[in-house]
Amino acid sequence: MGASLVSSQASVQRYVRPATWVTYCKSFHDAKMQWHFETKIKKKKENVGEGLIAKSGAKIRSARSGPGSRRVSKGSRGKKSSTKLTARERFCESIISFLKKHVGKDKELPEGTEISRSGNVVTVSLLTGSASWLNVVDFTVEKNPSIQQGGYIVKAKASSTGILPMYVPLAPVFNVALFWTPFPDNGSNEQNISQLEKILMEERDQWHARRIDLA
Repeated sequence: MGASLVSSQASVQRYVRPATWVTYCKSFHDAKMQWHFETKIKKKKENVGEGLIAKSGAKIRSARSGPGSRRVSKGSRGKKSSTKLTARERFCESIISFLKKHVGKDKELPEGTEISRSGNVVTVSLLTGSASWLNVVDFTVEKNPSIQQGGYIVKAKASSTGILPMYVPLAPVFNVALFWTPFPDNGSNEQNISQLEKILMEERDQWHARRIDLA
């Protein structure tokens, strides 16, 4: 009952986020950080099947494969249409895949951590403390304006979502009513964003990341 209550209430709270509505109040419980990501471009493997000729003389075309390369949807008449992911969206997906490997028991990110994407923003929702306060970290991915450096600028913002933890029945409702109440986070958002930074810095195959000063 407790776990299902926390999970169901967290699914509502992560979208509502009443503690972030008032600028003055959220300044008591947020943290920011940003990094430069230099991506490592992998050379495409040659299609072995391309150009092969069968005994019948027909040309054999190699099949496309690979997860996350295209988004497929059905049109109004049932026809399938596909839209290619942008380079930035693919980079966001690589961050999500990498972070998900670190979620679970005895891992860096606790069980119940949810990771999602909306456009070029990756959101990590974490339950902190024994009573399960819900904190969120938004990673906004932007192209690096410097042509010489290239890569991406990732701006992270960690915030508390409400004064009451998810273990309290009807917590999202009470948190909406108390959206104007300032409260400290006892450093939890700073810890969350630092933990995520540590995880991202460990990756070496897909990117090289370094922290940069906030503008």
